[in-house]
Amino acid sequence: MKYLIFDRDFHNDSLKLISYKAINGRMKSDTCSEKQLRRASLGCDALVLFSSLSQEWKDKITTKFGKPQEEVKKSWFAQHYIADREAFDFYIGYRYGEKSTKKLELDTVEQYTYNASVLNTVIIMKNNRKQYLKALGYTSVDIWDSLSRDVNAFRDVEHNLPTTKDSLRYKVNKYIKEGYGGLISGKFGMQNALKVKEREQEALLDELLAKHTNLDNTLIATVYNAVAEQKNWPTITAQTVGNRKEKSNLVIYAGRNGVSALSNNILMQNKRQAPTSPMLYWTLDGWDAELLYQKTTSNKKGYSVTTYHNRLTMVVVLDPFNKYPVGYAIGTHETPELIKEALRNAINHTAELFGQRFKPYQLQSDNYQKKALTPVYEACTKHYTPAAVKNAKSKVIEPYFAHINKTYCKLMDNWSGFGVGSGSKNQPNSEMLAKLSKTFPDEMGCRLQLQSIIAAERSKKQKQYLEQWQNTAQEHRLPMPTENYLLALGKTSGHTNKLEGSGLNIKINGVKHTYDCFELDFRMQSNRNWSIHYDEENLSEVLAISTDQKHRFMLQEKHIGSMAIAEQSEQDTIHMKMVRDYNKNAIQYIADTRGDNANVLDQFFNQNPLLNDTLAKHLLTDSRGQHKDNKSQQRLQPEAEKVLLKQERIIQKAAEKSWQDEQDEYINNKIDLNNYI
Repeated sequence: MKYLIFDRDFHNDSLKLISYKAINGRMKSDTCSEKQLRRASLGCDALVLFSSLSQEWKDKITTKFGKPQEEVKKSWFAQHYIADREAFDFYIGYRYGEKSTKKLELDTVEQYTYNASVLNTVIIMKNNRKQYLKALGYTSVDIWDSLSRDVNAFRDVEHNLPTTKDSLRYKVNKYIKEGYGGLISGKFGMQNALKVKEREQEALLDELLAKHTNLDNTLIATVYNAVAEQKNWPTITAQTVGNRKEKSNLVIYAGRNGVSALSNNILMQNKRQAPTSPMLYWTLDGWDAELLYQKTTSNKKGYSVTTYHNRLTMVVVLDPFNKYPVGYAIGTHETPELIKEALRNAINHTAELFGQRFKPYQLQSDNYQKKALTPVYEACTKHYTPAAVKNAKSKVIEPYFAHINKTYCKLMDNWSGFGVGSGSKNQPNSEMLAKLSKTFPDEMGCRLQLQSIIAAERSKKQKQYLEQWQNTAQEHRLPMPTENYLLALGKTSGHTNKLEGSGLNIKINGVKHTYDCFELDFRMQSNRNWSIHYDEENLSEVLAISTDQKHRFMLQEKHIGSMAIAEQSEQDTIHMKMVRDYNKNAIQYIADTRGDNANVLDQFFNQNPLLNDTLAKHLLTDSRGQHKDNKSQQRLQPEAEKVLLKQERIIQKAAEKSWQDEQDEYINNKIDLNNYI
């Protein structure tokens, strides 16, 4: 049961239905219909039973505070009637008229709210048809006729719904389809018949103003008046067009200036502040550096041609915490590989700063090569949030490029300026620039200029960056294991390799490297082809991925020891023992597995006597000797040791042969025997 609390002080959330003195007097009257449950006292308000109130008070209270938990139970229809507060809010907020500035009168709002509330009840009765008919005591009845009679009989509120069943059905269906707006009279619409021509005039004028060709006011007036004369509209002047242009600026702006300009200059934007500690948020973008360099090439006729207008592109990974350039890469133009190189530089730089690789908690980029680069971005952060298309303001790195250009590039003789459309005061003296062009650096010299700029920026901000790293929460510190790093950003040769006894032999930038792994499972996959992912900055370990993407192993570069005992180092000895132990464990695994197979097959053949005379039984027995003899188990270990020693002799012999082959090749390349014939 819900009770109504009357507020004697009439606070802002009070309806002020009746004064305290009046309600106190009514409660003492014998003819009072309201039932008091608690009298008012110091610090305690009076309580009145909600169900004892008049319907008018109930509706006002329900509209103000929401529907009560239990409805008044007078009839089946009245029991389900609830004043619709959302309808009240809709009609209070409704605006109409030419400029959508007029409001509905309160009496009209009340009328529409009652109508919507009753229609809600009708829909409930219709949807709960079986319960409704059961309450009426019928098994079959004309539902709309019954609902119409109930609506006509329900006069607890002053609704003006149709009195016939067909009209009620039409009203209900329209209400279901159009919602609260379906109850509003046409005279309260956004426009009426008298305004149609004016609306057409405004539409024509606005569309001419929004034309992408940016027509001037005089031409727009001329085109408009040509239509006006045909329609008997008043003609207009260029001044009228200008007035309309100011008034309709929001509507016509995108047509005249573009969607990006609308987003950047007119529409609402979020206000953001920089992160309070490092590694919470990175953003990256490419920049055509405003530094010129000279490049000499040969034309089609073979003549040497030198150009002086060349520019490099630098991709920068920026931490907005203190505008720290955590990563960068320099190239002739922006490419996905250049972006990956910048990310590699950034993540490797975190290892230089913090002792191990970390990835940012959030990463932002533009939509360049989105399909190819999104998996890379997602692997390098926990939250990847691409910037909105053509929304430069969402990328804080854009102003950073302007800072670099103004602070560093402008001091150099090969500075090209801020941009073609920035005005002459932001451009270098073109005459002097032409005279100095022959002194411009070449591509390598220009790269060194950009590298020095990043080094200067890092030296200024690195101390603060390291100090504030202590304030970065542990849950926001995301270590990036080497395997994950190489999987996301590692380079590949484009070829696959197969495991050999000496290891995995590959060529990186024309240099031969050998890699191996001390995991026994790697040898179990020796029949597979492997794609190698590596970082050119650190080739001591690589990631091997099987061509079916099901297996991954971290491989270390093979240790190269001395053949001569006299020259062997302690590290050579340690590594030789590691190889020996690894092979011993591998052979033990083989022996154990074969022994286990023997036991399994013994039980298998014993449980299946019909297989005793099969070829499989004889072949297995012959290959294993007297496998039922217990002494065979004692011979397994010595046999394994013999296999191990034989394996080591084979490896040693192969190494000596490899060394001798290399010596022969070296001598053949250095000595021409024809000189001694």
